[in-house]
Amino acid sequence: MPGSPRLHYLEWNPAGAKTLVLLHGVTANAWWWEDFARHLPANLRLLALDQRGHGDSEWVRPPAYSPADYARDVERFIDFCGARGAVIVGHSQGGINALAFIHDRPAAARAVVAVDIALTSTARRDRFLVRLKNLPVVAYPDAEIAKARFRLMPREGDIPAEVLARVAQRSLAQAASGGYMFKFDRDSFYGSDGINVLETIAAVRVPLLLVRGGRSRIMTAEAANRAVQSNPMVRLAVIEDCHHHVIIERPAALAALVEDFVCEVG
Repeated sequence: MPGSPRLHYLEWNPAGAKTLVLLHGVTANAWWWEDFARHLPANLRLLALDQRGHGDSEWVRPPAYSPADYARDVERFIDFCGARGAVIVGHSQGGINALAFIHDRPAAARAVVAVDIALTSTARRDRFLVRLKNLPVVAYPDAEIAKARFRLMPREGDIPAEVLARVAQRSLAQAASGGYMFKFDRDSFYGSDGINVLETIAAVRVPLLLVRGGRSRIMTAEAANRAVQSNPMVRLAVIEDCHHHVIIERPAALAALVEDFVCEVG
């Protein structure tokens, strides 16, 4: 997709009558939605964006990775793809970016699904995100060593080894200096969530489905209940025996929830 930054995306079911826009989390990329896409019917057009600084999309200099920056990309992406009125599905930071988008553009999307997002934060967590940003970028001498170093954040979930290996492979690119590196800009660790997530949810004026992994340490049950009570447009679904990385740990269960929700919102 042309423009600045240059954005890459994947598409499944291009003839589908209804459109879902899929936003991955920090350090991830559009290919994380691959198994989820396999469990959805052909009448749903799926557009998975590599968000700025991730996957095969352009890195931004000077760094600009706030939810507002991502939201502007989503607006440009939706216009480019002719996807006004889509349902936006975002996992983790992608869900926060979806909320930032819809907060200021309530007519631009039909509904939002936010999958296991951080609803609240702490000073300790924000400091941890800053530390992640400041870690050095490593170029591994070959792809096999790089794949062996691949780690989820947080490191949890009953995810098949084949799925993890495929996700790791899709996360690698050749480094300019030689070897292989992971396809995300460390400056995308923003240092905080960038918005007050609970306040943003309280102000949402489109249907919003929150999906929580029942064993997640990111979206807590207490915060999820607060979010639901703050706004009658919000509902909560819990996928039991699932951790934070819902889209690769339980893609079929998530797809079933999203398909039902899309049918309900029309």
